[in-house]
Amino acid sequence: MKKINKSVFKFLEEIKENNNREWFTENKPRYLDIKKDIEHFSAHLFWELNKFDTSLQTPGEKPYLFRIYRDARFAKGKPYKDHIWILIWQGWKPAMHQKAGYYLHIQPGNCFLIGGIWRPEPQVLKALRQSIDTNSEELREILSDKKLSQQFELRGDQVKTAPKGYKKDNPNIDLLRYKDLYVLKNIKDEVVLGDNFFKELVKLSKIVYPLGNYINSLIVK
Repeated sequence: MKKINKSVFKFLEEIKENNNREWFTENKPRYLDIKKDIEHFSAHLFWELNKFDTSLQTPGEKPYLFRIYRDARFAKGKPYKDHIWILIWQGWKPAMHQKAGYYLHIQPGNCFLIGGIWRPEPQVLKALRQSIDTNSEELREILSDKKLSQQFELRGDQVKTAPKGYKKDNPNIDLLRYKDLYVLKNIKDEVVLGDNFFKELVKLSKIVYPLGNYINSLIVK
């Protein structure tokens, strides 16, 4: 399956209004059907990305679909998520703070694609900042690419002044401040539900690949 069915959006809209165990128990068969479809979609996407992203060619790799159940500590009376998270990452979920990858968020009115790294572990962030400090040209060239800069927005939390070990007047302080480094593109619902979404998603993933490849090249294996 290479298409997101309207039934996915319908279910997510309904669970947002009926976020309780009784409703979910009654509608769980619907969710399991949707989950199966999304898994098939993700598998197709993984293999397409695998053709150009060599980090995904590790034996045993596959997409990771987050559970719909919320962490009880943060549920606040709403035990289920009203969105779908898909990770395509070397090392699956445990590696999402160690390496760069792709993240697709499906939610009515709030769909987006992310490429890069979010909340990297200290050693990864250190390597990233060292690279920026000594040779920022490579990263700046990637971020200034027209295809990337015209369609994606650079995101990530930043320190207010300068990270430890760097001066505020460092010529690369604009990039050194980032605690995460990823790009994000919002995608309209009608595009996600359209017949060409799969092809568009592969095209967008190719655009963000150089950023992830740059980040992963800095990590000592």
